[in-house]
Amino acid sequence: MNQIYISYAWKDNQSELGRQREELVDKICAALVSERYNLIRDRNYLTLGKSIQNFMQEIGRGNYVILVVSDKYLRSEYCMFEAVEIMKHKDYEQKVFPVVLQDANIYTKEGKIEYIKYWKQQREKIEEIIDSKLFSHEYSAMHNVAAKIIEISEKIDEFMFFISDKLSVNPTNNFNAFINQLNDAIRNDAVQLRSKKNILVAGTGNFNIPEEVNWCTQKLGEKIAEYNYNLITGGWEGVDYVVADKFAEKIAQKNIRLTDKLTHFVPQGKQPVFKGGKVEYTESGINEWLNCLRHSDLVILVGGVGGTYETYLYAKQEKIPVIPIVCTNGDAKKVFDEMLANWDSKLMGNISPEKFKSLNQYINDPSTAEDVINDVMDIVNEIIFAKTMLNL
Repeated sequence: MNQIYISYAWKDNQSELGRQREELVDKICAALVSERYNLIRDRNYLTLGKSIQNFMQEIGRGNYVILVVSDKYLRSEYCMFEAVEIMKHKDYEQKVFPVVLQDANIYTKEGKIEYIKYWKQQREKIEEIIDSKLFSHEYSAMHNVAAKIIEISEKIDEFMFFISDKLSVNPTNNFNAFINQLNDAIRNDAVQLRSKKNILVAGTGNFNIPEEVNWCTQKLGEKIAEYNYNLITGGWEGVDYVVADKFAEKIAQKNIRLTDKLTHFVPQGKQPVFKGGKVEYTESGINEWLNCLRHSDLVILVGGVGGTYETYLYAKQEKIPVIPIVCTNGDAKKVFDEMLANWDSKLMGNISPEKFKSLNQYINDPSTAEDVINDVMDIVNEIIFAKTMLNL
């Protein structure tokens, strides 16, 4: 689950600058919540009994962080410790969106020097205190405070350089552009995450499959590879073979090892009909379904004459999203009708029933089959995005 943390100086809403800062953060939070992001704001998170220090370290591990930087922020021990924790993590530059408020004087040499001098003075004060006999024990709480302040004094220059150099739209000037910039960054990350997501395809298990099933399955194998997902099959003939064959062709063009992207789950003593990819052996019976599903993030159904419907029932039991390609008929049509009658918007990543109904199209050639599969993959991407990146 990807999370967005908001880091800002929030214990100052009495002054005019404090009220303006709080109003801006309120507006940012409202916009992100409306987009269904998993938002964490320290003012709401830090209830009685929760550790402030643990929270500050969690911010450092967060997937995305919005830093609302004010003069108060740059002089706050808590805020600057959050900043130091953030900077410890790899690729933090791509995950941080700074908002520099007008009173933060970081764009002039004099301003930067002033903040550096401030933390140098804070360091000298705390070092003088811990050198006294009163706090001579190295494991005392005061030593922990001192360690944080020393670390801030060593990192303040680097932090100011980063936030002044980072190109980020300022929401006080163009609020919608700032939200769009954040959305674009998260969507781009979601594209990278697809390579870790597994799609199980199940369907008609014999070679005498109807034309519409064959057309859809071929296009499906190609598209799953194009979008960089991993493919899981049950190793049968028919749909399993065709989708694996077309998937493998596309993977070969990317110069990627097929065993890293394609897995067949088959009963002990059997071999998958398609020769290629990785093979995982399982017990026959219910475990053939369950072991596939345990490794799957989403299921796509194509046609089917009994066993495909059972795949749906087990996937539903395991809370895994299912997309039946309704125009391939058979079990896929049966599942489509049943899902509409008992719609679960949360399981389907908040895809609307109306969008789901749009899959009910007529196909009569490979071109119309490709149109259907493009719509299927659009829904796949939305569901995976919602499950991975949003508060669902």
